[in-house]
Amino acid sequence: MKKFAILVTLSLILSWIVSGCSKPNPQEPATAYLDAWMQSKYEEMYDLLSVGTQSSIAKQDFINRYTNIFSAIKLYKLEIDAEEIVIEDKRAYLPFKAKFHTNTVGTFEYQYTLPLVLEEKQWKIEWSPSLIFPIMQEGDKVRITRHSAKRGTISDRQGNLLATNGPAYTVGAKPSAIPNIESFAKALAPLIEMDEGSIQNILNQKWVKDNPDLFVPIKNLPFNISEEYKSKLLSVKGVMLSSKSHITRQYPMEQLFAHVTGYVQQISKEELEKKASEGYDAEDLIGRQGIEAALEEELKGRKGYTLYIEDQYGKQKSIIAKVEPQDGNDVILTIDPLLQKAAYEALKGSKGSIIALNPATGEILAMVSQPSFDPNIFPVGVLPSEWKALSQDPDHPLINRCIHSLYPPGSTFKPFTAAMALESGVITLQTVVPEAQKEEWIPSPNWTAPPIRRVPHPPGDVNLRNAIVWSDNIFFAWTGLKIGYKNFETFATRYGLGQSLPFTLPVKSSQIKNASTSWSDALLANTSYGQGEMLITPLQMATMYTAFYNSGNMMLPQLVKEIRTPSGQTTESLQPKPWLEGVIPKQYVDTLLPMLIDTVEDPTGTAHKVKIPELTIAGKTGTAQVRDKSQEIAWFIGFTLNTEKPLLVCVALEVPAGEGDVKLDIAKRMFAEYYR
Repeated sequence: MKKFAILVTLSLILSWIVSGCSKPNPQEPATAYLDAWMQSKYEEMYDLLSVGTQSSIAKQDFINRYTNIFSAIKLYKLEIDAEEIVIEDKRAYLPFKAKFHTNTVGTFEYQYTLPLVLEEKQWKIEWSPSLIFPIMQEGDKVRITRHSAKRGTISDRQGNLLATNGPAYTVGAKPSAIPNIESFAKALAPLIEMDEGSIQNILNQKWVKDNPDLFVPIKNLPFNISEEYKSKLLSVKGVMLSSKSHITRQYPMEQLFAHVTGYVQQISKEELEKKASEGYDAEDLIGRQGIEAALEEELKGRKGYTLYIEDQYGKQKSIIAKVEPQDGNDVILTIDPLLQKAAYEALKGSKGSIIALNPATGEILAMVSQPSFDPNIFPVGVLPSEWKALSQDPDHPLINRCIHSLYPPGSTFKPFTAAMALESGVITLQTVVPEAQKEEWIPSPNWTAPPIRRVPHPPGDVNLRNAIVWSDNIFFAWTGLKIGYKNFETFATRYGLGQSLPFTLPVKSSQIKNASTSWSDALLANTSYGQGEMLITPLQMATMYTAFYNSGNMMLPQLVKEIRTPSGQTTESLQPKPWLEGVIPKQYVDTLLPMLIDTVEDPTGTAHKVKIPELTIAGKTGTAQVRDKSQEIAWFIGFTLNTEKPLLVCVALEVPAGEGDVKLDIAKRMFAEYYR
């Protein structure tokens, strides 16, 4: 009997142990719920809720609520740190801390308690709105409001605004003033290049029909539309123009600074996917070209947001998190407005570019590319006809030729070939090339390329001085062959050819020759006077010539004078510095500089037309052939030796063959304007 009692007792104990071991653990569903939240798996979260909770909120409503709230605040990471779970009979509580990382209100955290209840031997989450945010109660809603940030301005060195924020014109109507919507849409559609159906859809919206006396916006237009165009719009019965309903980007100087400032445009879907984490929204403007694109991070500013709880009466109850808006920084450029205007006017009707800079500091004083365009058409949404005209224009007005057009430098490269030859001992000041007396020269009996043709010049020995002043091709072809491929390429690389030019705006890389081409005598001879396959942008060519002003140092070209915060604090200011140091030894700069002066001063010099009394200008002309023999690139690069206020001007024109002399008139006009 005793033995039986012991066995029964042991059996009960084992039964109790087994029963105790199989009792469900609340830690598992609690962890699963929090893991699902961190992974935005809201459906899985709902499946873990208690029966009582699920009866109070439908599954789709639960999913939508979480999705809407956390997508609105742009939650990109949720960190949860759970403490030890507390079990009290059929209830359990898991304290945890949640840290929210958002692209709107930054990072904030809350302390929570996750309640669980035992239902039919399963632990379930006893959900309430306080599990979204602890300060929420039934009937509360989560709201987020956005506070706009102003984009920073762009101005020239004198403080004139080149890019700012201001109103656009909005074409709209009061429905009550429209006699007939179909007739209205038919008359307005061609003027604003919208289809009639889209206009009718806007005017047939429910809120519009319910408020027929409200102004209904239809399309935004630039602030600088013509009076004639305004009259055409207002001739449509019912049309109204408003300049109060839409703030956009304005470019007061229009075409004058277009390639410098660039423009902004509404962000694309593809960009938004990449930049959503940087605070962009679908309606935001983003820099497309020029300074607007290059300094987007400085200019754009950051929007502010307030995340708060709204009670059932629509009143703000408490703030969850808040980030103040931060306006963008202002950018002050090195551009001289008078010189920029002079360059723009001088280039009118031409196809090409002008760069003017201070050779002592590298400051860009003018940068003009023609033809140009009006950047104001882009922020409000360019009209199809305008985009077609720009994109299909054979003269490519959207291209900044100063930094994106690669040209053969022609004779403007000859002083650099001369510097190579002097430094390597191939020539001296006394070297005369008799072959340069010929109209054309064939360097060797087995020469298969076209002959080297000289530029017509006066009679006389063709030594180094005369070869530069008269721009003799044969002298430099002969010299290049003496230098040799290897040395020539080494020197050219030292001068910056083939290297990326650091600059605020992206500059196309120059080249000595095509990577796939092997050196030959013909290629070397032609490259030595700036032809062959050598290509370079006007900006880099201008930069190279600063070496002749600075005893062999090439200055880094700079376009930004200052960057200031909205409160006026300077965060960045221009510091003149060399790009490449000692590229030409000073003794050879001293040898070549008088020859560049003579090119302007000597009546037989190719740049004599640029001469201005009482102003010493050193310079070099160039005429580069392109594949289409009917066209050529007309170059002039020159600089003054004025130590107080030096100026370097680079003109590069795309002109019909034989019509390049206009470059000298343009250059002279630039110098005269600057020193008048």
